[in-house]
Amino acid sequence: MSKKRTIQDFIDSCSLVFKTYEYEVTVSKSRTNLWHFSAKRDDKKYVIYCAPQYAKTKGIIKVALKKIPRDARLVVVCLKTGATEKMEAEDLGYSLIEHRRLEKYGIEMIEAKERQALLMQVV
Repeated sequence: MSKKRTIQDFIDSCSLVFKTYEYEVTVSKSRTNLWHFSAKRDDKKYVIYCAPQYAKTKGIIKVALKKIPRDARLVVVCLKTGATEKMEAEDLGYSLIEHRRLEKYGIEMIEAKERQALLMQVV
């Protein structure tokens, strides 16, 4: 499997979680954007940058912070983070989350929807 395909799979996996939470997901087709997709629902808007290797993307993140719309928040999804990276994200004003945690949220939402559907069948 090519490196490009692996990154695309990572992006697809991340966007699927936002779709599970019923966000309107728009994949960035423009190379001028420094994020992979945006997710919007009600008054919440996020631009998401998928960075399997966080350490290689610090410069891109700093530039992306300057280019995001005022009403949006940058979310960076990576494979592994540490306390230092989390503090840096907090200081610079973006959210940093590990991919496995994001996937866990998606699974929890799917399970909640399944339970809701079962309850609706009983009623």
